[in-house]
Amino acid sequence: MTMDETGLTNLLLEPANRGHGQLASGAFRTTLPVAVHLVRLAESLGLPEDRIRMILKIGHWLLGSCLLLVVYLLLAKLGGFDPFSPGMVILAVTSLFTFPMTNITIKTFNYDLISSLGAVIALLLVSVAFASSQRMSVQAFSAAIVVATLAAQEKLSGSPILFIVLIAPAVFAATRWPMRPITAGVADTIAGILLSLSISVASTLLYVIGVPSVLWGGVWPGIVDAMSSWTWIPLLVLSGKGGGEIPSRVAAVTMAIGSLLGTTVLLGSWSQRLKAANLPLAVQHFPATVAGIMILGFGAGLVSAALLQPYWAPFYPTPISPSFAMNGVWLHFGFDSLAITRLAYLGYAFEILIVAIPTPLFIIMLLACILLLTGRRPCDATAGFLFVVALALILIGALLQVPLAHRYLNTPLFLILAASLLVILSSAQTYGLANRTRSVGLAAIAFMAALFLILETVPFRPLYAAFRPFWLNYPDADFAEAGRLNPSWMGWGEERALLGEKFEEFCGRSPDICRNGRIFHLYYGRWLPERPRSFEIFDAANVVGKEPLGDHDYYLFNRSRIVQGFPQPKSRPILTLDFRGYEMAWLYRGSDLAAENYGFGR
Repeated sequence: MTMDETGLTNLLLEPANRGHGQLASGAFRTTLPVAVHLVRLAESLGLPEDRIRMILKIGHWLLGSCLLLVVYLLLAKLGGFDPFSPGMVILAVTSLFTFPMTNITIKTFNYDLISSLGAVIALLLVSVAFASSQRMSVQAFSAAIVVATLAAQEKLSGSPILFIVLIAPAVFAATRWPMRPITAGVADTIAGILLSLSISVASTLLYVIGVPSVLWGGVWPGIVDAMSSWTWIPLLVLSGKGGGEIPSRVAAVTMAIGSLLGTTVLLGSWSQRLKAANLPLAVQHFPATVAGIMILGFGAGLVSAALLQPYWAPFYPTPISPSFAMNGVWLHFGFDSLAITRLAYLGYAFEILIVAIPTPLFIIMLLACILLLTGRRPCDATAGFLFVVALALILIGALLQVPLAHRYLNTPLFLILAASLLVILSSAQTYGLANRTRSVGLAAIAFMAALFLILETVPFRPLYAAFRPFWLNYPDADFAEAGRLNPSWMGWGEERALLGEKFEEFCGRSPDICRNGRIFHLYYGRWLPERPRSFEIFDAANVVGKEPLGDHDYYLFNRSRIVQGFPQPKSRPILTLDFRGYEMAWLYRGSDLAAENYGFGR
């Protein structure tokens, strides 16, 4: 288990806590209300804690798999392709399930699953609504608002998507009732706000009936967070505060509702001007324009991969003061110029995308953009819509100088993948209908792409979080230093299980070395299930200042811990954990650390 899920399940398993602080801080408000009741049921059956943790992870994975299938079916509906065609199934299912971000998302019990995949499904439902009849559009918009609310109340990153989804019915109404566009739009927006609030109230009610009454009070103010948490970062930046804080909820919800109604009125007043004849050429060719910008972004990402070296301050000092610091940490690139640093943020955001995408999928995305530039399909508007939302999220994160990592860009990554598959599979359907030979050829190409995709990603199993394309290597493969990052992965606590498993195999070959052995993990994670072993694993936080340094004491460092200020020992590690040659964790013998007078960062 990673650090996040270890901490979350620890809180969830405490009867006096049940993750109350997460809901009070505006997070996990979709998963936690359900998980509380599952945990209580499992406890009543007498299941041990680690078994409960495993059940939660399995359920999380199953839910994620179902959501991915929903994404695929919605893409088939919008793209007009046969979802059961062998070639389509091979390419789409392999792409969706082998995508490294998919594996991080569905295998990690935290906020990311519902917030990211829920956002994608909500936007696809909005696209379905615009392509449907009046009656079906109401159902699709309602479903989109429900799903977007569940995503937004899970994590702040879903809140901008809910804003878009709440505005969409107003745009639809303004086009259907041109004589009263503002009235119709405002009515639909208010209805959407009320529906969204009702979902948040229902989720909160589900939680409070499963926890002690002393925990009830702090969770109710958060019922407005789904629609308003997108305002938190701008409010914090304007106030000069850092991340990890919650601004005034009154100010946030006022800003959110005011923005929703103001945007609705603005769009309604412009509805008659938004006719094709009055639009600039770039807007008339919206999908092609967005595709061109996307290609430029990919180019910026490739250039940035060659030129930029990211760092975290304060671990790697910089004279640049942060506009936004998350938990006291901010990103920089070693430049003294604020203007150059801001420009580098833009390139780095796209670099993160580039290095998180396997090569076959990157080719698919480029091909999709080229197809949008050169031809027209019924699904092009939907693909352009998904691309532009992804671009907006990327640019907002870069401009606000949020400490970016691919986990924080999971929604744009999924949107870009969904838009690309929509264009490619729709085009393949049209091309393959011409004759059987073409259809067989497309199936063969899909199979080869899927095979290459699997071969490129499999070295990074089981979490796939440290994935990087085959063409990319980092110069610090065998060392780490304070503050030095890469755009792929620093580690998240999963090393406890992965390197622990390697040590267990090592113990099978050299039992004397491991007898009465103790591993002290300097990060936070869990190895499921806990069971009798020839050695024990402890959190190093329990021995700070009195670290035992004997021959049978071992210390597990991951890259994240070293990046966050712990100097890497000079001793030779007895074991390392690497992914395709890039080392992520090291296991050192305590007596070797004593010999070099290692001070554990003190």
